[in-house]
Amino acid sequence: MRNIAKQNYTLKETKEKRKPRIQFCGYSVNANSNQPVRLCKNDKGGLFFNGVANCGGYWRCPVCALKISENKKELLSGLIGAHQSKNLSIGFLTLTVRHSKFDTLKKSLEKISNNYRSFQNQRFFSRSKIDLGFMGQVKTLEITYSFENGWHPHLHILFFYNHSDGKKIEKFQKDFISRWFKYKDNDGTLGGQNQQILNSDVSNYLAKYDITSEMTKGQIKSTKGLTPFTALAKIASGDYADYMEKHRLYGVYSCYVEQTQGKHFVNISNSLRKEYAEFMEEFDKTDEEIVNNVTIEEVLLKVSLPIWKLICKNDLQPLVLIKYKENNLEGVYNLLKYFRDFNGLDVEIDKDDVPILTFGYCELPPDFYKPKILSTWKV
Repeated sequence: MRNIAKQNYTLKETKEKRKPRIQFCGYSVNANSNQPVRLCKNDKGGLFFNGVANCGGYWRCPVCALKISENKKELLSGLIGAHQSKNLSIGFLTLTVRHSKFDTLKKSLEKISNNYRSFQNQRFFSRSKIDLGFMGQVKTLEITYSFENGWHPHLHILFFYNHSDGKKIEKFQKDFISRWFKYKDNDGTLGGQNQQILNSDVSNYLAKYDITSEMTKGQIKSTKGLTPFTALAKIASGDYADYMEKHRLYGVYSCYVEQTQGKHFVNISNSLRKEYAEFMEEFDKTDEEIVNNVTIEEVLLKVSLPIWKLICKNDLQPLVLIKYKENNLEGVYNLLKYFRDFNGLDVEIDKDDVPILTFGYCELPPDFYKPKILSTWKV
């Protein structure tokens, strides 16, 4: 998916004749680094490469988006838990606006964001916040697409209250929704909105925006339509009828990238940040900090830079991880030896007793490897 995504250029990048950052993501080594790339295991047992660049593009890169969405899921889960530990309630709302398949994503995004911004300045909302004990909100943006109905951006919002009076909250939220779908040119339907009160830990439910599940599902939920990353997944897996459908899927992703530049994935109000300052300071990070913040439990293998460049040239990074999971070092060795580029591949043991893939000659015990080039290699 990332290999397909890195072919995309925004209008700004095209005019400035510069490469997008995603083209370096997972390929280039960290700046001014002559150290080998390290294949590591984290505290959850996952494998990853350390010492390579990350683009940190939530709206653009499926690999970085996976890391960022997991972090935001943990952040919201902790924030919700901290609030509910005080026996206080949270309201969950989904807000939509009417659109057609002829509306551009730019138009629909501007409509829902501008209308919600002005709606919050209405006297009804300002007065209700004081009477209701409104502490703050968390807002996330989700974007889906269908060929029948076009772009469908919608907002998921958490309202944090300083009490647990369910009836009072429900009355306010129903009134909020009834006013919202009639507001300005929203022209929505009551059934298109949603509201509920959360009195238990629902962090997993709130993580519906987490694209982890979207990226790993073998099929796309027909009721939800396409997300830009599921469109990318269909292209990567060849799940399209013909060239025209492939072109349309790529168009969905390209338009999404173009129109989401500079937009925030999660917005947390300043009042909440102040209320839970200690918690926010520990967990709230920028996207770039998230993708570069890793926990290394063990370094399993080192890859010298000449070998790494050839791995990138052949786009073998995912296969290297898969083969290590299947058969450790022997699996990786057999995979690389299958390609002519890696003639002369050797393994040395460095001063930290970690194997390092390199070119050259070194003496190893005759039974150190048991090459099974084709029998163990699966794509």
